[in-house]
Amino acid sequence: MPHTSPMDPTELAWAAGFWDGEGWANLVRCGRGELVRPMGRINQSDVLGVPVALARFRNATGLGTVSGPHLQNGREPIYRWVISSRPDVERLGQLLGPWLGDVKRRQLEQSTGARLEHASWSDLTPNERRAWGAGLWDGEGSVCLLRHRTHDGYFVPEASVTQSSDQGVPEVLMRLGSIGPPGFVYGPFPQEQPYLPVYRWKLFRLQEIQTLLGLLRPWLGPVKIEQAEHVVSVVEAQLKLPRGNPAWGSHKTHCLRGHEYAIARVRPFRGRGTNADAPRASHQCLACVRDAARRRRQGKNDG
Repeated sequence: MPHTSPMDPTELAWAAGFWDGEGWANLVRCGRGELVRPMGRINQSDVLGVPVALARFRNATGLGTVSGPHLQNGREPIYRWVISSRPDVERLGQLLGPWLGDVKRRQLEQSTGARLEHASWSDLTPNERRAWGAGLWDGEGSVCLLRHRTHDGYFVPEASVTQSSDQGVPEVLMRLGSIGPPGFVYGPFPQEQPYLPVYRWKLFRLQEIQTLLGLLRPWLGPVKIEQAEHVVSVVEAQLKLPRGNPAWGSHKTHCLRGHEYAIARVRPFRGRGTNADAPRASHQCLACVRDAARRRRQGKNDG
């Protein structure tokens, strides 16, 4: 089970990762006057009640209140974690600062005017990096099933994290790629104004997805663990698909000229003269070899 102590460094690293994925901080106007104040907020949807991740974030930081559900037509119920006083926003920055990515740290600094302590990613312990990654995953990560492109009824796994940026590949995606398998980053994908372009980090191989989630699992929330376990169980329950095309490669049954190997017999390559060494591990079709030898003899006789 994840740690729950508010002062546990890995739990605060988890909270920083969750904030990097879902958190928002800014100055907001108070009423109709000119007075502004800092505010921080996280939105999460859940049909079952207060999201586990929001309650965990509140316990980790000891700050804020959770409200909801806020209902909108066609959308799942929304719950909000909110802090709306300068001392609370400053305290949040002090707690999460050492582990925050550059973008969300600057947001908190600009909303309060206070400089935040932070550590280099390379200076964090492996457990702090993994806990941070688990927080990001609890906020933005997803493991899902996609239909196989060529085999009806079969599915392939995909793990992904989406982030927006107008400054190139988001730093948090590069961080995530350094924790386990590096994955692939796609984008930018333009969005309608005023939204920023979107980048997506992805993993496709089941073994790599399991490796990453195994590293994050000690700090990962139950919702994302259950989601990943469902995908893994579906993929592993499928019958193994034959690899390769039977028309070529190690699976082929006929040579390029159509001779059936089972009849012609196949023997290892045996070079002659300047072609003594085979360029790669290969086989020869004896029917083709015999035809070539026959043509050479015929050519000599005709000459």
